[in-house]
Amino acid sequence: MKTYEKKYKRQKQYVTGIDGLRAIAVLMVFAYHLRLPFARGGLLGVTVFFVISGFLITRILVSELESTGTIDMKKFWIRRIRRLLPAVLAMEAVLIFVSAVFNRVLFTKACEDLLSVIFCYNNWRQIFNQISYFENAGVPSPLTHCWSLAIETQFYMIYPLLLIFIKKYKNWKKAASRVTALLAVVSMGVMWILFDPSKDPSRVYYGTDTRFFSLLFGAFLVFKTTGGRVRKVISPVTSRVIGGVAFAGLICMMARVDGYSSFLYRGGQGIASACTVLVIFSLLNGDSILNRLLSIRFLKWIGDRSYGIYLWHYPVIILLSKGQQTSWWVNIVEFLLVIIISDLSYRYIETPIRSGAIGRSIAVIRKRPGTRRERNRQLKTIRRSIRAGALTLAAALGVLLCVAFVPRENTLSNAGDMEKKAEKAQKIANQKAMRLNETIGQDAWQDSRKKLQSNEEILSNLNLLLIGDSIALGAIDQFYAEFPASISDTAVSRQTTAGVGVCNSYVSEKGWNGDGVIFALGANGLLHDSLEKMKGLIGEDKPLFVITVRAPYVNWEGTNNQKIYEFTEDVDNAYLIDWYTISEGHGEFFVEDGTHLSSEGIRAYVEGIKEAVLKVYSEQI
Repeated sequence: MKTYEKKYKRQKQYVTGIDGLRAIAVLMVFAYHLRLPFARGGLLGVTVFFVISGFLITRILVSELESTGTIDMKKFWIRRIRRLLPAVLAMEAVLIFVSAVFNRVLFTKACEDLLSVIFCYNNWRQIFNQISYFENAGVPSPLTHCWSLAIETQFYMIYPLLLIFIKKYKNWKKAASRVTALLAVVSMGVMWILFDPSKDPSRVYYGTDTRFFSLLFGAFLVFKTTGGRVRKVISPVTSRVIGGVAFAGLICMMARVDGYSSFLYRGGQGIASACTVLVIFSLLNGDSILNRLLSIRFLKWIGDRSYGIYLWHYPVIILLSKGQQTSWWVNIVEFLLVIIISDLSYRYIETPIRSGAIGRSIAVIRKRPGTRRERNRQLKTIRRSIRAGALTLAAALGVLLCVAFVPRENTLSNAGDMEKKAEKAQKIANQKAMRLNETIGQDAWQDSRKKLQSNEEILSNLNLLLIGDSIALGAIDQFYAEFPASISDTAVSRQTTAGVGVCNSYVSEKGWNGDGVIFALGANGLLHDSLEKMKGLIGEDKPLFVITVRAPYVNWEGTNNQKIYEFTEDVDNAYLIDWYTISEGHGEFFVEDGTHLSSEGIRAYVEGIKEAVLKVYSEQI
């Protein structure tokens, strides 16, 4: 009777619409990584996951606290390990084998992330490990997406202990609700404060402290509900309307909000979390159009396999298309492959282990059989266990052998040389900045331009300021050969928005008053209003040359290029250097990462700059 009551209670608490919401979230994340145009903000699917996880786990914890007065942490963590770890280990084993054979660069990156994924600190590894920019150049690690699993696991470790502590106090639910809300607000505040649009947002995006609030939003909802039924604070009709509006808003954000905009870090993630809470709140309030919509069989099927889909989709995309935007038929192949693998994982790994198949098998093997039927069952269980154990052992040994003996490859073999080149380039830029008064400058150029006849004379006397990242850094020798009187201030991993500060230091602090600026940034973050600020700094009389971006592994390539096209078209004395078009179809222009320049690419890059500059200044002769 007790077993039936427990089963009945679980059925009452189960809400099929949440499975549909989970399915929507994982499909949008999948579409985002496929770079489909309708999922610009699809990374918010992870935020939805966090809220759902916070809600479901906290509901389990609160139920246990109410019935037993405490939480059996050992059993809780064992359940979490059984739920999460087996599928992760299977995915990592397959990834190691496949990448070791077909893509050594991905194999190298997967090996570096292996332990951080298993022991759930991948997010902090990405923040604190100080991995070289060149190690991350080009195709990303196929395990990058596991940062979110690390944050969820850290929540499972910390939040239950907090609830156990709060349970000691009278009216503990009210206290837990207030503490949860306070921590959520603090976490959102930390995200807002730490975010700096001029710097790499990884610290904010991957930080446990800056992402906990989404899980806490879900946890907070539990304290506003009782036994899976919404308290009668508002009418069912009102809650359904609110849920529908929130769901529509959530879909709009995942479809339209740029995944790298400042808005996401300064309120957007909180809004998405709040919308998810309102959707779940509505789903808990019984039957509705939204609940029926999210309970359709396809979404239920996807929702059941959402964990496997999330685990497998990113490695498959990186292995097949290297994370670049590709043709529709490749996307279909990637989608079908992920669905098939996820279903196999769900059927043969996740569900059996989560339901206690290992424990049941051990119990059958240890039990003394009393009948022939029990003996036959025991023999079958032993044979099945031996096969499973042998397969697991073989996979583990295979992974260890691959990690230990398969040669590794870096994305860029000349990473050390590039770093030395960056130091040398900065010294040259500083020396040239100290001799600014010795160069021709704008006034002298105006006086002498009529005397200049050849292109070589024009280029050799121009005092241009090129502000760039490691892409332009690779072309610095060729640039100085063509523009000996100019300055190339380039740095490794320079953020796009940092260019304004660099320009300001030359104009305001170093007294630069040259002939024009070349803006060679855009591969490391969104432009935002950098071009407008740059033009304001140098003035209307000086030309601003802007180079388009060829960075196939970042999601903002198209956004930045569109901004550059529009800016150079609309703003006077702003000129386009269309490196994206120049390099189209020329794989020989790039090294292995598809972004940095080969020797052929360096010549084409500088030639593109020369042509644009000469077109402007030769007209002044």
